Amino acid sequence: MAGGGEPTVLRMIACDGQGVHESTITRLDDLAAGRDRWRVVWIDVEGLDDLATIRRIGDIFEIGELALEDAVTPDERPKVEVFGHQVLIAVRIARFDGDAVVTDPVGIFLGDRYVITFRGRTAGDAFDGMRQRIRAGRTKLGELGADHLCALLLDTVVDGYFPVLEQFGDRLEALEEEALEAPSRQSLAKIHDVRSDLMTLRRALWPTRDVLHALGREPTRFVGDHARAHFRDSYDHTMELLDLMESFREIGSDLRDIYLASLNNRMNDVMKVLTVIATIFMPLTFITGFYGMNFNTESPWNMPLLNYRYGAVVAIGMMLATTVGMVVLFWRRGWLRRWH
Repeated sequence: MAGGGEPTVLRMIACDGQGVHESTITRLDDLAAGRDRWRVVWIDVEGLDDLATIRRIGDIFEIGELALEDAVTPDERPKVEVFGHQVLIAVRIARFDGDAVVTDPVGIFLGDRYVITFRGRTAGDAFDGMRQRIRAGRTKLGELGADHLCALLLDTVVDGYFPVLEQFGDRLEALEEEALEAPSRQSLAKIHDVRSDLMTLRRALWPTRDVLHALGREPTRFVGDHARAHFRDSYDHTMELLDLMESFREIGSDLRDIYLASLNNRMNDVMKVLTVIATIFMPLTFITGFYGMNFNTESPWNMPLLNYRYGAVVAIGMMLATTVGMVVLFWRRGWLRRWH
């Protein structure tokens, strides 16, 4: 870890049988007192640039250097590791950054009476809804313990993928219409962006599934039966997300095929029109070329109409009649109509 940057913001929510106590920590010494005082303590650490503060938090809660580094590493892969007195759970939160999808890392430490979350400064707070639920007294953290809080936080992370994926349905529908009606190079770039975003989500969700499976099925210290049931439910949600994501990926592949087929159809239409035009001009070229051969007009074997007063009019009439006849023939055969 290397350091500097903006100060880290620490929010503490403590629960017991009497109620909920919420505060912003300005003195790190208050963390140790809160850890021993309350039934459940949630420390939310926002901002990972102030490494001195983060190391101090690690010292207070006896977090190892390697475990702390895993919790604040931006590219950390979702995983779960069990230490002697705490459990480290690394996951990623999905959000939109403009039109692109990004996944931000979140490190969660679960102890006997506390949960610590480490997250960077991102656009929005994914855990704000959880704070509101705790304030409203709809979580029963004072009765169920820190593992229940950890399960609710992971459920919040997983459920945050649903609104992100819902937007892909609208994007894919719009891209399908564009690929069918007006395919362009921009259409192919948009299809590639969608597939890239889905791959980003897949790389975050696939290991998260393994994390939830381990927490929900395998006995883990500090995780009771009630919390394991929540982890299994979150695991089911993850499988649902992965199925939906695979469906969108297949649709993305189909859109690429539709784009290429639409381009081929448009090219076929262009070639068909050009072929029809060239075919129409072939007899006209023959007629003009035939009458362009100016041989001796006194020869009995000379071309007809060369001495005729209205020869040019007759030749033009022959060309117009040939053109109209060929256009009518092509139209009746459907060669001039757009293919659907």
